[in-house]
Amino acid sequence: METSEKHRRNIGEVSGIEKQIELNDTQQKIIKLLLEDNQLSAIKLADRIGIASRNIESNIKKLKELGILIRHGSPKNGYWEVTLTY
Repeated sequence: METSEKHRRNIGEVSGIEKQIELNDTQQKIIKLLLEDNQLSAIKLADRIGIASRNIESNIKKLKELGILIRHGSPKNGYWEVTLTY
């Protein structure tokens, strides 16, 4: 039951977010890169985008708060789920 409630909540959030949220350039790049490789670390994302890893981490935090990114698994062996294609 928890899974179905979570799924319904995510569907509602995704349909409402698309029209309300403007993502910055860095956040859009993070999503694009994670759609290509969902196991990238903040350091690898920073290298590819060309900004500090701290900046990546704060943008990832914002994307997680918005429900756009979900982390599964451990920091070493986990992966990112992108719930919204921007």
